[in-house]
Amino acid sequence: MTYQIAVLVKQVPDLNAMRIDSATGKPIYGGQMVISSYDDYAIEEAIKLKEVHGADVTVIAAGPAGAKDAVSRALAMGADKGILIEVAANDVDTRVLARVLADELAGAGFDLILTGQSSDDTGTGQIGPQVAEYLGLPSVSSVIGLEASGSTLSMVRDTEDGKQKVSVDTPVLVMASSGLNEPRYPSLKGIMAAKKKPLETRPVDVAQAQDIAWGEPFREERVATGTIIADVPAADAAAQLAAWLKEKKLV
Repeated sequence: MTYQIAVLVKQVPDLNAMRIDSATGKPIYGGQMVISSYDDYAIEEAIKLKEVHGADVTVIAAGPAGAKDAVSRALAMGADKGILIEVAANDVDTRVLARVLADELAGAGFDLILTGQSSDDTGTGQIGPQVAEYLGLPSVSSVIGLEASGSTLSMVRDTEDGKQKVSVDTPVLVMASSGLNEPRYPSLKGIMAAKKKPLETRPVDVAQAQDIAWGEPFREERVATGTIIADVPAADAAAQLAAWLKEKKLV
Protein backbone atom coordinates (compact mmCIF):
# COMPACT_ATOMS: atom_id res chain seq x y z
CA MET A 1 0.00 0.00 0.00
CA THR A 2 1.32 3.41 -0.99
CA TYR A 3 0.06 5.94 1.51
CA GLN A 4 -1.16 9.36 0.48
CA ILE A 5 0.03 11.64 3.27
CA ALA A 6 -0.53 15.34 3.89
CA VAL A 7 1.52 17.22 6.46
CA LEU A 8 0.26 20.58 7.74
CA VAL A 9 3.05 22.96 8.78
CA LYS A 10 3.28 26.48 10.13
CA GLN A 11 6.11 28.97 9.92
CA VAL A 12 6.77 30.77 13.22
CA PRO A 13 9.40 33.11 14.70
CA ASP A 14 12.51 31.30 15.94
CA LEU A 15 12.09 31.19 19.72
CA ASN A 16 15.85 30.69 20.13
CA ALA A 17 16.35 34.19 18.74
CA MET A 18 13.68 35.76 20.96
CA ARG A 19 14.23 37.94 24.00
CA ILE A 20 11.86 39.54 26.48
CA ASP A 21 11.54 43.33 26.75
CA SER A 22 12.14 43.99 30.44
CA ALA A 23 9.95 47.11 30.38
CA THR A 24 6.86 45.69 28.69
CA GLY A 25 7.26 41.96 29.32
CA LYS A 26 6.52 41.30 25.65
CA PRO A 27 8.65 39.18 23.30
CA ILE A 28 11.04 40.74 20.80
CA TYR A 29 11.62 38.39 17.88
CA GLY A 30 14.89 38.25 16.03
CA GLY A 31 13.33 38.11 12.58
CA GLN A 32 14.38 34.52 11.83
CA MET A 33 11.46 32.31 10.79
CA VAL A 34 11.41 28.51 11.14
CA ILE A 35 9.06 25.53 10.98
CA SER A 36 7.16 25.13 14.25
CA SER A 37 9.00 22.47 16.26
CA TYR A 38 6.17 19.93 16.58
CA ASP A 39 5.63 20.14 12.82
CA ASP A 40 9.17 18.86 12.29
CA TYR A 41 8.13 15.60 14.00
CA ALA A 42 5.12 15.37 11.68
CA ILE A 43 7.30 15.85 8.58
CA GLU A 44 9.83 13.30 9.76
CA GLU A 45 7.15 10.70 10.47
CA ALA A 46 5.67 11.13 7.00
CA ILE A 47 9.10 10.64 5.42
CA LYS A 48 9.78 7.57 7.55
CA LEU A 49 6.49 6.03 6.39
CA LYS A 50 7.48 6.83 2.82
CA GLU A 51 10.86 5.12 3.25
CA VAL A 52 9.45 2.00 4.90
CA HIS A 53 6.09 1.49 3.20
CA GLY A 54 6.03 3.83 0.23
CA ALA A 55 4.10 7.09 0.29
CA ASP A 56 3.44 10.31 -1.55
CA VAL A 57 4.00 13.17 0.91
CA THR A 58 2.42 16.58 0.35
CA VAL A 59 3.33 19.44 2.68
CA ILE A 60 0.78 22.22 3.08
CA ALA A 61 1.31 25.55 4.81
CA ALA A 62 -1.15 28.41 5.24
CA GLY A 63 0.46 31.76 5.90
CA PRO A 64 2.19 34.79 4.38
CA ALA A 65 4.30 34.53 1.23
CA GLY A 66 7.42 33.97 3.33
CA ALA A 67 6.00 30.67 4.57
CA LYS A 68 7.14 29.25 1.22
CA ASP A 69 10.53 28.79 2.92
CA ALA A 70 8.98 26.37 5.42
CA VAL A 71 7.48 24.31 2.61
CA SER A 72 10.80 24.31 0.73
CA ARG A 73 12.60 23.02 3.83
CA ALA A 74 10.10 20.18 4.14
CA LEU A 75 10.70 19.31 0.49
CA ALA A 76 14.45 19.29 1.17
CA MET A 77 13.84 16.88 4.07
CA GLY A 78 12.18 14.45 1.65
CA ALA A 79 8.56 15.46 1.00
CA ASP A 80 7.37 15.14 -2.61
CA LYS A 81 5.10 18.12 -3.19
CA GLY A 82 4.39 21.46 -1.53
CA ILE A 83 1.38 23.75 -1.39
CA LEU A 84 1.38 27.26 0.07
CA ILE A 85 -2.05 28.66 0.83
CA GLU A 86 -1.13 32.32 0.92
CA VAL A 87 -3.02 34.34 3.53
CA ALA A 88 -2.21 37.80 4.80
CA ALA A 89 -0.84 36.95 8.25
CA ASN A 90 -0.18 34.23 10.80
CA ASP A 91 -2.68 35.53 13.36
CA VAL A 92 -5.80 34.29 11.57
CA ASP A 93 -8.46 32.77 13.81
CA THR A 94 -7.87 29.01 13.97
CA ARG A 95 -11.43 28.22 12.92
CA VAL A 96 -11.05 30.26 9.73
CA LEU A 97 -7.62 28.79 9.01
CA ALA A 98 -8.85 25.25 9.66
CA ARG A 99 -11.69 25.80 7.19
CA VAL A 100 -9.21 26.93 4.52
CA LEU A 101 -7.00 23.89 5.14
CA ALA A 102 -9.96 21.50 5.17
CA ASP A 103 -11.16 22.87 1.84
CA GLU A 104 -7.71 22.14 0.38
CA LEU A 105 -7.67 18.60 1.80
CA ALA A 106 -11.26 17.62 1.04
CA GLY A 107 -11.60 15.08 -1.73
CA ALA A 108 -7.84 14.77 -2.25
CA GLY A 109 -7.80 11.15 -1.10
CA PHE A 110 -5.28 11.46 1.75
CA ASP A 111 -5.01 8.38 3.96
CA LEU A 112 -3.17 10.22 6.70
CA ILE A 113 -3.00 13.88 7.69
CA LEU A 114 -0.17 14.74 10.07
CA THR A 115 0.08 17.93 12.10
CA GLY A 116 2.14 19.12 15.03
CA GLN A 117 0.56 18.90 18.48
CA SER A 118 0.55 22.71 18.70
CA SER A 119 2.42 25.68 17.27
CA ASP A 120 5.34 27.40 18.99
CA ASP A 121 3.79 30.87 18.78
CA THR A 122 0.18 30.68 20.00
CA GLY A 123 0.24 27.07 21.18
CA THR A 124 -3.52 26.56 20.90
CA GLY A 125 -3.44 22.99 19.55
CA GLN A 126 -6.77 23.74 17.84
CA ILE A 127 -5.97 23.44 14.13
CA GLY A 128 -5.67 19.64 14.08
CA PRO A 129 -8.99 18.85 15.80
CA GLN A 130 -10.81 21.57 13.86
CA VAL A 131 -9.56 20.31 10.48
CA ALA A 132 -10.55 16.76 11.45
CA GLU A 133 -14.01 17.96 12.45
CA TYR A 134 -14.54 19.79 9.15
CA LEU A 135 -13.44 16.69 7.23
CA GLY A 136 -15.43 14.26 9.38
CA LEU A 137 -12.29 12.33 10.34
CA PRO A 138 -11.13 10.79 13.62
CA SER A 139 -8.15 12.53 15.21
CA VAL A 140 -5.50 11.28 17.62
CA SER A 141 -3.44 13.77 19.65
CA SER A 142 -0.14 13.67 21.56
CA VAL A 143 1.23 10.79 19.46
CA ILE A 144 4.75 9.63 20.41
CA GLY A 145 4.76 6.28 18.60
CA LEU A 146 3.29 5.16 15.27
CA GLU A 147 3.36 1.91 13.30
CA ALA A 148 1.49 1.28 10.06
CA SER A 149 0.13 -2.00 8.75
CA GLY A 150 -2.01 -1.62 5.67
CA SER A 151 -4.91 0.66 6.49
CA THR A 152 -4.44 0.31 10.25
CA LEU A 153 -2.29 2.61 12.35
CA SER A 154 -1.16 1.56 15.84
CA MET A 155 -0.12 4.51 17.97
CA VAL A 156 1.10 5.41 21.43
CA ARG A 157 -0.15 8.59 23.08
CA ASP A 158 1.55 10.53 25.84
CA THR A 159 -1.01 11.33 28.57
CA GLU A 160 -0.90 12.92 32.02
CA ASP A 161 -1.27 9.49 33.61
CA GLY A 162 1.25 7.67 31.42
CA LYS A 163 0.98 6.11 27.97
CA GLN A 164 -2.05 4.98 25.96
CA LYS A 165 -2.22 2.64 22.96
CA VAL A 166 -4.60 3.53 20.14
CA SER A 167 -5.48 1.64 16.95
CA VAL A 168 -7.38 3.34 14.12
CA ASP A 169 -8.09 2.77 10.44
CA THR A 170 -7.28 5.37 7.83
CA PRO A 171 -8.21 8.00 6.85
CA VAL A 172 -7.27 9.77 10.08
CA LEU A 173 -5.63 12.96 11.35
CA VAL A 174 -2.68 12.47 13.72
CA MET A 175 -1.07 15.16 15.90
CA ALA A 176 2.65 14.53 16.42
CA SER A 177 4.35 15.24 19.73
CA SER A 178 7.99 15.34 20.85
CA GLY A 179 9.53 11.90 21.22
CA LEU A 180 7.82 10.51 18.13
CA ASN A 181 11.11 10.56 16.21
CA GLU A 182 14.30 12.55 15.65
CA PRO A 183 13.72 15.04 12.81
CA ARG A 184 16.47 15.03 10.19
CA TYR A 185 18.28 18.02 8.78
CA PRO A 186 18.02 18.63 5.03
CA SER A 187 21.07 17.32 3.18
CA LEU A 188 22.77 19.24 0.38
CA LYS A 189 21.39 16.65 -2.04
CA GLY A 190 17.91 17.15 -0.59
CA ILE A 191 18.17 20.93 -0.87
CA MET A 192 19.15 20.70 -4.53
CA ALA A 193 16.39 18.15 -5.23
CA ALA A 194 13.78 20.37 -3.56
CA LYS A 195 14.27 23.03 -6.23
CA LYS A 196 12.85 20.63 -8.84
CA LYS A 197 9.85 19.49 -6.81
CA PRO A 198 6.40 21.01 -7.42
CA LEU A 199 5.43 23.83 -5.07
CA GLU A 200 2.10 25.50 -5.76
CA THR A 201 1.03 28.86 -4.34
CA ARG A 202 -2.66 29.64 -3.97
CA PRO A 203 -3.75 33.04 -2.62
CA VAL A 204 -6.85 32.81 -0.42
CA ASP A 205 -8.96 35.64 0.98
CA VAL A 206 -9.69 35.06 4.66
CA ALA A 207 -11.10 38.50 5.39
CA GLN A 208 -13.97 36.98 7.35
CA ALA A 209 -15.45 37.73 10.73
CA GLN A 210 -13.24 36.04 13.28
CA ASP A 211 -14.36 34.43 16.51
CA ILE A 212 -11.19 35.19 18.46
CA ALA A 213 -8.69 38.03 18.46
CA TRP A 214 -5.23 36.82 19.45
CA GLY A 215 -3.06 39.14 21.53
CA GLU A 216 0.70 39.00 21.87
CA PRO A 217 2.15 36.71 24.54
CA PHE A 218 3.61 38.51 27.56
CA ARG A 219 5.54 37.74 30.70
CA GLU A 220 3.77 38.32 33.98
CA GLU A 221 5.32 40.90 36.25
CA ARG A 222 7.12 39.29 39.13
CA VAL A 223 6.37 40.64 42.59
CA ALA A 224 8.62 39.64 45.46
CA THR A 225 8.44 40.61 49.13
CA GLY A 226 10.80 39.83 51.97
CA THR A 227 12.49 40.94 55.15
CA ILE A 228 16.16 41.77 55.38
CA ILE A 229 17.87 41.32 58.72
CA ALA A 230 20.92 43.55 58.88
CA ASP A 231 23.37 44.93 61.41
CA VAL A 232 22.67 42.28 64.06
CA PRO A 233 24.90 39.49 65.39
CA ALA A 234 24.65 36.20 63.50
CA ALA A 235 23.13 34.43 66.51
CA ASP A 236 20.34 37.03 66.76
CA ALA A 237 19.69 36.81 63.00
CA ALA A 238 19.45 33.02 63.21
CA ALA A 239 17.04 33.29 66.15
CA GLN A 240 14.81 35.71 64.23
CA LEU A 241 14.85 33.42 61.21
CA ALA A 242 13.92 30.40 63.33
CA ALA A 243 11.07 32.36 64.96
CA TRP A 244 9.75 33.42 61.54
CA LEU A 245 9.83 29.86 60.24
CA LYS A 246 7.93 28.64 63.31
CA GLU A 247 5.37 31.45 62.91
CA LYS A 248 4.74 30.41 59.29
CA LYS A 249 4.62 26.76 60.39
CA LEU A 250 7.42 25.88 58.02
CA VAL A 251 9.33 23.94 60.68
